[in-house]
Amino acid sequence: MKYLKIVLILFILVGFEDYPLFARDKKSIAPEDILNMSIEEMLNVKIITAGKKEERIADIPASAVIITRKDIEKYGYMSLEEILENVPGMYVIDDLGAYRKTYGVRGFYSGTPRNIIFLVNGVSQAEGVFDFNVMANFNIPVEAIDRIEVVRGPMSVMYGQGAFFGAINIITNDSYDGTSLASVSYGNMAERAVAKISETEGEFKYSLSAGYSATDGPDQDWDKMVTDMSALTFWGINSSNNTTKERLERDSKNFIFSGKYKHFYTDMMFNQSTDEAAIFRPAVSEGSAYNRDSAKIAVGYENQISEAVRIDTKMIYHHFSFDLDWDITSAVFTGSDAGETSGEADMYEFEANSFINVTDDFLVTTGLYYKMTKDPEFHADVNIFNLIYDDTTTDDIELLAAFTQMNYLLNEKFRLVGGLRAEKLLGYTMIHDNKPGQPANTLTQREYDEDDIDLIPSLAAIYSYNDQNVFKFLYSQAIARPSFFQNRDQFVSGRPNLEPEEIETFELNYMTVPSSKITANLSVFHNTLDRLIVRNNSLVGNQLVQYSSNGGKLVTNGAELSILTNPCEKFHADFSLTYQDTEDQRDGYGHIEVAYSPHLLGYAKLSYDFTGTISFALTGTYVDEMETEWNAALNGGAGGRIGQSVDGHFLLGANLRFNDLFDKGVYLNIRGSNILNNEYLYPTYVNNTWADKGTLGDPFEILVTMGVKF
Repeated sequence: MKYLKIVLILFILVGFEDYPLFARDKKSIAPEDILNMSIEEMLNVKIITAGKKEERIADIPASAVIITRKDIEKYGYMSLEEILENVPGMYVIDDLGAYRKTYGVRGFYSGTPRNIIFLVNGVSQAEGVFDFNVMANFNIPVEAIDRIEVVRGPMSVMYGQGAFFGAINIITNDSYDGTSLASVSYGNMAERAVAKISETEGEFKYSLSAGYSATDGPDQDWDKMVTDMSALTFWGINSSNNTTKERLERDSKNFIFSGKYKHFYTDMMFNQSTDEAAIFRPAVSEGSAYNRDSAKIAVGYENQISEAVRIDTKMIYHHFSFDLDWDITSAVFTGSDAGETSGEADMYEFEANSFINVTDDFLVTTGLYYKMTKDPEFHADVNIFNLIYDDTTTDDIELLAAFTQMNYLLNEKFRLVGGLRAEKLLGYTMIHDNKPGQPANTLTQREYDEDDIDLIPSLAAIYSYNDQNVFKFLYSQAIARPSFFQNRDQFVSGRPNLEPEEIETFELNYMTVPSSKITANLSVFHNTLDRLIVRNNSLVGNQLVQYSSNGGKLVTNGAELSILTNPCEKFHADFSLTYQDTEDQRDGYGHIEVAYSPHLLGYAKLSYDFTGTISFALTGTYVDEMETEWNAALNGGAGGRIGQSVDGHFLLGANLRFNDLFDKGVYLNIRGSNILNNEYLYPTYVNNTWADKGTLGDPFEILVTMGVKF
């Protein structure tokens, strides 16, 4: 059997729900176990993401959601993206660009994947060029995931910049119990293969997974997204190529290894992906191909050095590189190749944390953090826009931080949690080499000197009225610093340096179990977001000008209600509703509806276990109507939207699962997404303003998976 496991892994390599109250570190939480727990038992379940250590759910200063292995199997989610689309308070927008789907949280949407920090086994997935958490860089197959912890709200005290809207930890090494699996999937749009093994050999424990996935992408006409197709004629779109077919294909290969020996541990992740996308204009031939390579290696040491003190230190190496082949043309472009952009960076992180039990009632977490981005590079040879340049820095980009969080139990009912992080980005100098090797070559430098020390606080008061009712008052701040890529945009376009984004949140969270069959969670929140960084693209003559700017102040008020029920042993139903209203407080903007901010989000999940081996589940998500960005320069300075508003949409999914089908461990999963085949649109974003109607969402998709656990 051991050799079979190795063969399965090598075979893959050659090709190279959420329950709003709970998360546990070392054991998968079965839904039937949770729904039979008392409130006291529920609040004793532990989560690791909120404080980088095991903490009872009752003690964490945050609102948490967990998705277990059982949830993923029960609802049959096809991808990590689909899992997150079903998390209360989160919604997705896909502009068909290079980032894949990006997420908004409780009414805030930035357009770039850098405001939620993604972790895989506690290792940050950001890279050193864009500082993005692009899902293509860690396209983990769902079969390899043991658990996902979603902590909503600013988490910058613990994780620093980037944890703006929250932190999501994807855990693939939850246990080393010897359980392994292999599966293949095939559907009307996608195919997939996955293998995973976990073993314990004496004091050495390891988990290893490898996966491959590919999708053909949708086959839709571009004119469903455009009011006037003649506007695209200049850009080479005609009756022969007016379709997305074979122009939005994707594939990825992923490998993850986790190991632990005594007090030492390691996590290694490697990912290759190719995403075809619409970059600035629709592709005219085979699709604009965005190729990414990512490698992350973490080595750590964890030890309980005394009864009162535990330490955890780790070093992480990141490598990221990309190249983008532009597949666009224009009526005035006479060349055969539109060009390409590329870049790469190495990044090093060091973190040392200590967890101190001062007394039984007083716990202190402290940490030191250092990050160095070495030799970031961005190159452009985009002939169609006459863009030829090389950008880098003369210095390493260094970030220093120290933080502490204190958790004090005043009495049996009342707990205080407070934290503070001090963070400083050292200044660095950027170099722009325009038209290298040509007579018109120029070399310019500019310093990024927004290097103040930022202090980031958080505070929580937690009150347990009785065993069935718990209140949390939460206050936190977070920042998001501009990346090397965003800063070089400002440099090249002659615009001022960007300032860090800031967010401040107040939340009142109430958890209750009114009966043994019902669990409820209510949150009321007030968020203030200042200096949101927004990207802009425009053509000046035949020159493409790209830059970012700090926007105004957005204020959101909202409420979120989640209810979990099990009317009978075999039937489970979860419902969640989020309402929010966001206002732009810049002068003259108060009457303008905020873009990309739906007022209403709805989620539902139903499951029924027929025999213990056969189950059926439904998932439903509703996202309210949304507006596009307001551009004050349009219509002769009178202002206007860059695209049309889009209607709200409802997506229904279904899953039928057979366990122990022919033999113990053999399973069959049939998942359908958007089974009503609703045609819906995401609002136009600045990367693709040609799609003034909006960009098309995913059509009906079915995926059949056959696998075996052993």
